[in-house]
Amino acid sequence: MTELLAKLENFISQNPDIVTWSVAGFIILLALLMNRKWFKDVRAERKLNNALKKAGIESLHNVSIPDGMEGSIFIDNLILTPQGIYLVVVKRFRGVIFAAEKIDLWTQVVGNKSYKFDNPLRQLEEDIPLINALCKYSKVEPRVLFIPGSEFPKGKPDHIISIDELKKWREEKTTEAATSLLEDWKRLKSLAQKSEVLEDTGMVLDEDKSSTRVFSLLMMGILLASWLGWRLVK
Repeated sequence: MTELLAKLENFISQNPDIVTWSVAGFIILLALLMNRKWFKDVRAERKLNNALKKAGIESLHNVSIPDGMEGSIFIDNLILTPQGIYLVVVKRFRGVIFAAEKIDLWTQVVGNKSYKFDNPLRQLEEDIPLINALCKYSKVEPRVLFIPGSEFPKGKPDHIISIDELKKWREEKTTEAATSLLEDWKRLKSLAQKSEVLEDTGMVLDEDKSSTRVFSLLMMGILLASWLGWRLVK
């Protein structure tokens, strides 16, 4: 054992740079492994945003449009397709979803925990007539997109779509939109203004882990900085 420790000490003294950066790499790798679910969610969010931007002929995201009553309507995603214009709200809830069009609160079940959230169709019922009042030839259709990882064992209410259904719109982009549809789109586009306020679109319920993730990243950052500081100033 003593001989092994002597060899290790000799290796460290003869290869300081290798030791320094190997340990630094190990700390970074450990931080990545401890937060791999968070990085996976970040990548999934990028894919989702990309799918929304490519779903139609044109699209608007995070904008507001005057409601005609000195107020404004926040629009998560407005997508022009050859079949029509869709107002798409994204809900980032995973797990089992129990929902019905006529009930005010829907239920999300994750593991052995359940959470209540407002029926997203209710807000759309208020927003859609105001938006349609701005259109001359067509009607904007509401859709609520739930992210992958959500399932509806009792059935999905009307206007609820999945990411796979959204991607099908992309396949229909080669078809030209009617002139009347384009006229309404141009009007909505001219009224839209970039919004700095993001709508509450729901989130993956792991708040109990978020503080732990921040703390672990902070501690790993301190550990990495301390290690490199100690090694590089020696």
